[in-house]
Amino acid sequence: MASQYRNFLKLLEAWPVDKTKTYRDFGLHIRDKVKANFASGSVSSIISEKECEKIYNSLKRLCDNHYGELHKRHSKSSASGLTAEQCNSVLSTEFLEYLEKKSTFLGRFTRK
Repeated sequence: MASQYRNFLKLLEAWPVDKTKTYRDFGLHIRDKVKANFASGSVSSIISEKECEKIYNSLKRLCDNHYGELHKRHSKSSASGLTAEQCNSVLSTEFLEYLEKKSTFLGRFTRK
């Protein structure tokens, strides 16, 4: 069990946390799940060791960009026509809060 915990810790070191996505970041979600499942020092009774290993292997492939390397993209834009950087900025918490404020009834009439 200790080796699985160490594997998850190494994985979390390699997994970046996106500071622009407060409370919506996948890396943060994974960290919270690892804390919850290893709180007592071993895997909780919710998942078995075999299931824990499957989860680790899946997350490791995502972290290593296994499928991104396997299936290279030819285009730098997405279906929306935006680049990855533009999509990332549009999905930031700051931008979403701005949209939420502007989408209110009174927000439509106030210009800053």
